[in-house]
Amino acid sequence: MDEHNKLLSLIDAEIQRFKDESEKHKRIHRRCQLILIALTALSAIISGSGLLLPDWSKQIEFLVLVTTTLATALTAWAEMRHARELWQHEREVYYALKDVRREIDFVTSFRSLQEDELTDYFQRINRILGSSGQKWSRIQEKKDS
Repeated sequence: MDEHNKLLSLIDAEIQRFKDESEKHKRIHRRCQLILIALTALSAIISGSGLLLPDWSKQIEFLVLVTTTLATALTAWAEMRHARELWQHEREVYYALKDVRREIDFVTSFRSLQEDELTDYFQRINRILGSSGQKWSRIQEKKDS
């Protein structure tokens, strides 16, 4: 039963790691999107205020320049971070690991795992993590190029 507990603690640690990382990247992605929406709306409002305040045209033009530049910079930064891609990738791995965990729990609700089954589950976990590492590397390569 000790090998069984080791396998469960391994998969539980990986599940938690991918859950935490995916939530972090989701927050980054969503914050960037919300700020971008706000900056775009603010830019349009400021631009339209020139119709009401014709004497302030230079200041209004400058504020439009500032808000659109900030929106452009935020878009570039968010694209460099690849937060959405990382979030989606980490969620896929998280759910794949959860599926393995659920299967282990189901099987062990009837009987103990045999040594070959423990090895098979360990190898499945390694394949999931291995393919995850490869996909993560491809996402990082995009980030660096």
